Amino acid sequence: MATKAQLSKQMKKLGIPIPSSSKVADMEHRLKYWKGGPGFLVRLLRTPSSKFEGHPIKLLNDRTKLYWIPNSEMATTMVESKILLVLDRTEKPSNNAVVIDVPSNYDSGWNNGGNDGADS
Repeated sequence: MATKAQLSKQMKKLGIPIPSSSKVADMEHRLKYWKGGPGFLVRLLRTPSSKFEGHPIKLLNDRTKLYWIPNSEMATTMVESKILLVLDRTEKPSNNAVVIDVPSNYDSGWNNGGNDGADS
């Protein structure tokens, strides 16, 4: 089992911010899903339609809000949907931004915009 010190060292090396909770589980989550570098400060251009069912873009639902998404595979997938306007790339979210973290079930339920475990 990794210690907080080991995880902190890995996170600093990759340029991933250490969570304020400093819990081992939170640190491991960030190391698994986040990439180093600035996150995305975005706004929705339009509300996601039903064609985006099972897509992580559905985590955003208000066109009037500002969102910050950490640099991750999920963020790339969301930006590629082309219904987001990327306003800035920044290390930390602004005070008025809603932070959207990568869900812990991203691999099983959200990956590639669909549920790979769904029955056909």
